[in-house]
Amino acid sequence: MAAPIASFIGKRILKENVANKFGQEDPYFEHVPASRLGRAFGKKTQRRRKAIPPGLSDNDARVLNRVKRRAYRLDYCLFNLCGIRFGWGSVIGLVPFFGDVLDAVLAMMVARECQRIDGGLPSYLHAKMVMNVIVDFLIGLVPFVGDLADAVFKANTRNAILLENYLREKAAKADRARTRSQRGQSHDRQVDLSLPEEFDRYQNDTLEP
Repeated sequence: MAAPIASFIGKRILKENVANKFGQEDPYFEHVPASRLGRAFGKKTQRRRKAIPPGLSDNDARVLNRVKRRAYRLDYCLFNLCGIRFGWGSVIGLVPFFGDVLDAVLAMMVARECQRIDGGLPSYLHAKMVMNVIVDFLIGLVPFVGDLADAVFKANTRNAILLENYLREKAAKADRARTRSQRGQSHDRQVDLSLPEEFDRYQNDTLEP
């Protein structure tokens, strides 16, 4: 069983992480350039909690924040080794089989928390999150190599990003619908300060005379 799983890790999982910044997509914190903080001296960046996308209901914002925080604790919070961040999930997974089972249970709890948003998750998105947890569990069964690949794959972070992207698009659709219903009236597009490029554009516009 180990050989097919190891082959799957090599051919798909590790290659896939090029788009995921090799496991460096921190779901909860970001390093903000000093230029965005109005500072020219001192540290070049400052670690700050990521902003929540605009237009979310209070419940959706709370759920997203909890999911991102739990993903950070399970995938990132402990230490950095060879450029890979490790969290409690990675440490728990070092215990053969039982650790992998517990790690999968914790990941399923994160996926279940995602369903608490208003209206719940679409079935296709929930299935994708569950599949991420299953893949994470399977690759973790391979001794050592699987544990390392598990730390790179980061199912919880992937699911947190899936949830954030879905809620961002959900809020954008609601904003577009509100714009159509208010034709003829002035309507300002919501600025998403959780996106660095929008933050910079907004800051430049407000600073211009």
